[in-house]
Amino acid sequence: VLSSGINAEYGEMVREIASQYDHIIAVGYSQGGVIMRGVIEEWDNHNVAMFISLASPQHGVYGSPPLAEHFIPFFDWYAKNGIYKVLYTSVFQRLGLFNYYLDPTHYEMYLKSVEYFPRMNNERKGEEGAEQRKINFSKLRKLVLIGGPGEDVIDPWQSTQFGYYTEFGFEGYVVPMEKTRFYKKDLFGLRTLAQSGRVVRCTYDEINHLQFRDHQGMLETCVLPAISAIVEELSE
Repeated sequence: VLSSGINAEYGEMVREIASQYDHIIAVGYSQGGVIMRGVIEEWDNHNVAMFISLASPQHGVYGSPPLAEHFIPFFDWYAKNGIYKVLYTSVFQRLGLFNYYLDPTHYEMYLKSVEYFPRMNNERKGEEGAEQRKINFSKLRKLVLIGGPGEDVIDPWQSTQFGYYTEFGFEGYVVPMEKTRFYKKDLFGLRTLAQSGRVVRCTYDEINHLQFRDHQGMLETCVLPAISAIVEELSE
């Protein structure tokens, strides 16, 4: 299960390593990217210069993974029509995979049932530590969001770049980062970063979720140029 406790546990390990350097580059792949964002938000006075989010569902997931539709008959239909009733129970919320399941058509149930993701996104009014989490995230020099339409685990794939479905869910459409609640209300500093030119989105097509870990073409196109740019910036 994902929780503020896991942020503290991983955060302690990361801070120990980071203390040996003036600046670090943090990289999180898949669910690890969600956890790393939580670590950064809970880390006061951090020295993370750049956070690279690699095929991570930063705006959550909805429905069923595209890959599952090929193996489980009718699973996609069920995911679109009633799976939220199961996933928002206390039993399923013990599984980290569902701690960032965001059904936009049942938003209030999501807020009440899920502990980790709404807290990390500062979605609940008056939640303790919200302002400090926003300050910490906004301290990043650069946020790099990497994903692509070949994604076969995260639905929608645009969640890797903070895009998401509208409140109409599958009956609506997917909007880019700038049209989401996260951005427009600047809940945790995403708009602050973007408007100051500190967000980079890199879309790489024709590779699946697992291939985003180490695909040479993607690394050369999205990761290495970003690292080179921040190293040059820090050297000035």
